[in-house]
Amino acid sequence: MREFKFSKFRVKNLDKEPESHRRSSEQMEKAREELKRRLMREELEFALRLEAVDHLMTDLKVEPEDFRKLWIQPLLTAGATWSVALACIAQSHFQPN
Repeated sequence: MREFKFSKFRVKNLDKEPESHRRSSEQMEKAREELKRRLMREELEFALRLEAVDHLMTDLKVEPEDFRKLWIQPLLTAGATWSVALACIAQSHFQPN
């Protein structure tokens, strides 16, 4: 049998770590709630963008594949993500004049 030596690695013992380095359960709960709110807000924003783009396709009477080729694909080619592409299209088309 081989013995393994872990001389390069140091494992922290959490029991010996000072209390100042640990987050209290209240702080963790607050962080979880904030993350949950942010995720819900981002999901809602994305859903609204999809709805706006859907209305745009309906108004323009464009097939989804043509819309993707003419509107989405150039933005993706330029380096945008799907989310950014949808946001740009929705924002540019639905801005007040």
